[in-house]
Amino acid sequence: MVIREAGLIFRGFTLVRSNYHETNEGEIDTDLRSGLLTALLNFAENALSAELVEYFELKRYIIAFTENKIVAEDNTKPEILIAYAILDREKKIEKYLKKIVFPLLKKVAIQFVANYNRKNLTEISQFYRFKEYLDNIFGSDTKNIEEKLQGLFY
Repeated sequence: MVIREAGLIFRGFTLVRSNYHETNEGEIDTDLRSGLLTALLNFAENALSAELVEYFELKRYIIAFTENKIVAEDNTKPEILIAYAILDREKKIEKYLKKIVFPLLKKVAIQFVANYNRKNLTEISQFYRFKEYLDNIFGSDTKNIEEKLQGLFY
């Protein structure tokens, strides 16, 4: 199982993300993708039921996510913070998602809220150090088989 990307979305914009493996050949506007993901999640929760959707399955990838609440400096009410991961689609993915991916995403979201609650979330450069934390959390799950073998033999 390879995690291709992980990150955090707030108000439809990417706050921090780590890209471990490309998901396509062309450039993707991360804010456009974040806005679309936010809209899909909001639609699913409003049209169906809150906390019903845990991941989306695409042809080649799975986008898993968890939600948390954070208070921005410019608001007094908690707002949704989305932690997401893009993974390769494989058979029997559900067990891997439940035992590994969702707990890691929840851990990332909790740590982000602990660090940045009631702060200005529009200044993206302040999250650079959190990107390192994100990389440490996902560790070897971001490597494909060839990269894992290189680490063993070199």
